[in-house]
Amino acid sequence: MRFTRFKQPAFILSACLVGLAHAQGTAPIERIKITDNDLSCQQLVDERNSMDKLVADAKTAQSSGQTTATAGQAAVVAAEVAQRTGMFGALGGLTGHLFGSVAAKTAANVAEQSGQQDAAQAAAREKQALARKEHLTQMFLAKGCSASDPSAPGRTPNSGTGAAVQAPSAALSAPVAKPASTGAASVETLSGKRVTPLKIAVESINPEDLLGSNRTLIVATAYVTLVTDGRVAASKQSGLFQSGNASAHAAANFQLRGLDKAYAQQLAAAAQDNLVTQLRAAGYTVLAYADVKDRDVFRSAARESGQVNGSEGSLNTLTVAPTDEQHFKTGFAGGIFSEFISGGKTRISDATVLIPHYSFHAPQAWAEGSRGYNSVSASTNVVHGMNMASARVSWLGQPVSRMMRGIPGVATTQPVINVSEKVGELSAGTDASPTAANALSGVLSNFGGGNIQRTTTNYTLAIDRDAYAAGVINGAVNFNAEVARVAAAAKP
Repeated sequence: MRFTRFKQPAFILSACLVGLAHAQGTAPIERIKITDNDLSCQQLVDERNSMDKLVADAKTAQSSGQTTATAGQAAVVAAEVAQRTGMFGALGGLTGHLFGSVAAKTAANVAEQSGQQDAAQAAAREKQALARKEHLTQMFLAKGCSASDPSAPGRTPNSGTGAAVQAPSAALSAPVAKPASTGAASVETLSGKRVTPLKIAVESINPEDLLGSNRTLIVATAYVTLVTDGRVAASKQSGLFQSGNASAHAAANFQLRGLDKAYAQQLAAAAQDNLVTQLRAAGYTVLAYADVKDRDVFRSAARESGQVNGSEGSLNTLTVAPTDEQHFKTGFAGGIFSEFISGGKTRISDATVLIPHYSFHAPQAWAEGSRGYNSVSASTNVVHGMNMASARVSWLGQPVSRMMRGIPGVATTQPVINVSEKVGELSAGTDASPTAANALSGVLSNFGGGNIQRTTTNYTLAIDRDAYAAGVINGAVNFNAEVARVAAAAKP
């Protein structure tokens, strides 16, 4: 009897050690690596195939974890039956009953929880492998690799925008040397020397407006919106047919270092200059701000004062024009054209006014939650790339009677467009998870109170000013090429 009483705690300890062993997860799979640009076509294919194997292994691990969790659940039921029937009492009176009951339930709970954890970790690893595989596929296509002969060198694909609209020919130039991250963007970068061809889907509304006023356009400003800091988060709760009451919450906070208004205005000026150049190449007379600033309508227009900050959901932003003088006030009635409208009609009778607006998100950040058999998980991902979240050129032409089907202009239709793989150095992230709350939740879950696990990570992106500028200009120039293509094809 005495032997049994002293063995039970040892059994509990061994079960806890099993749980600790399961907590040691494998290293996460990075979606983007700093060495990716050095991979050949064959290496991209080989690593993509290795991701397929990791996905298959993860699915097997998920199945194994679910089996362990199911066995743990069955053991809990068996322990409860044994407790009710008095089986543990035969191990040594009241003391044996207590130790036997606690040991059996603890071991069963550990088995169930470790199985759930293994399944959740495997599901997360599967998602990471799939994300990496998608990135490798995009690089394979971007390099112009051949699926039938991966050993052949890649061919940079044609931009497909057509010479008539002067698609960014600068994209064919070799990348220039980058200055130090603390300096300004290089002249070569701002002029489009580092642009790479991108396929950008757009929608155009009323392009015939561009043909009015003898094909004369005014591009007096351009707005660029950049993310300064933000947060992504995901939550997942156990389903209706799952046992327990568990939930997982993951969040990532990030902020940028090295981004200021004067630098951002450089980017807006470069985007505007490129649009003017491409529209002129498309056969239009294009007037820039220097050409119209002395007109009464522009001289008297109200301007925004100070720095224009805003938000896009959980992201905080900075919006700039090439200069403070070119940052015109917006209003409810005319929107971005409010200073150039009177009585619902344009105040400019000899040209169509165009105002472009580009929005960029860096770092690239997303969150996701998953729910498997008796498991829930939530995770966040933050990488040092840049997306063009949206781009639009709106125009205000001469009065025309017609049925409106939207705001006249050209706009992107893709939710996000990857314009750069790396725009700076991302910190590894500091863990800001509420450890005390998580520990208390874990204790309460053993008493049927439900398990709520929360993780929070803080990141800082120190931008490389030339690389960051290259991403912005890459998106702006390729979008401008689509605008110029629409303009060249416009018909009355």
